[in-house]
Amino acid sequence: MQCPGPPCNKGPYCWRDPVGKKHYKLRTQHMKALVQFVEQGNTLQSQNDVPKHIREQLYVEEQERLEKQPQQLSSAPTPYPPINITNVLPSSSHQSPLASSSSSTAATIVTSSGMVDLDIPEPLDMAVRLYSEWQQSRVVDEIRKAEIQKACNLALDDGLDLEQVYEDQDPDFFIKGGVKRGVARRFVADIERWVKRYKSSHDAEL
Repeated sequence: MQCPGPPCNKGPYCWRDPVGKKHYKLRTQHMKALVQFVEQGNTLQSQNDVPKHIREQLYVEEQERLEKQPQQLSSAPTPYPPINITNVLPSSSHQSPLASSSSSTAATIVTSSGMVDLDIPEPLDMAVRLYSEWQQSRVVDEIRKAEIQKACNLALDDGLDLEQVYEDQDPDFFIKGGVKRGVARRFVADIERWVKRYKSSHDAEL
C-alpha cells in the first residue's frame, strides 16, 4: 500500500483502483481495517486484494470530498455578483438579459406560502420511483443501486414525495433509515437537476 510518490500526492499510503487507475488516500482507519482483514486469515498481496467494503468506503469518502469542492470554490471572489435564481423576478422592462435567461431556466417555483413547487408532470409516488431509477442509472455498483432503492422505499413508506424531500433538505432522515451517507446526500441534492432533465425530455416528446 506504499504510495509511489509523484505524480501521486496521497502518501504515505494509497490504494490504486485497478479499474479506474485512480489513487485513493489510505488513512489510519483504512490501514487498521486492512490489518484486521489480514489477521482474519485473508490475503493482501496486491491492490486487487483490497476488500470490497474498504473500496466502498474510499469511494464514498471521495464522493463527499468532491461534493464539498464546489462550495469551497464558490466562496472565491468572482468578477460578477452572485445571482440567486430562485428569487429573480422580472420587476420591470429594464431587466437585464442575464437575469431574464437565468430565471427562465429555473425548475422550481416558490409559492406565496413559501412552499416549493417542482411542477413535476407525474403522480407523486411515480415521480419518486422515476427519480430513483435515474439515480440508479448513474452508478454501476449493485450495492449502491440497492442503497438508492432503499432511499426510495423509505420516502414512499413515509409518504414523502419529491417536493417534500427537496423542501426538507434532510439527508439525515435517510441515513437514520440505514442508507449510506453519500447516497443519502445525493438522493436529496439531485432532485432539482433531475426535474430539469425530465421536464426537458418530456417536453421534447410532446
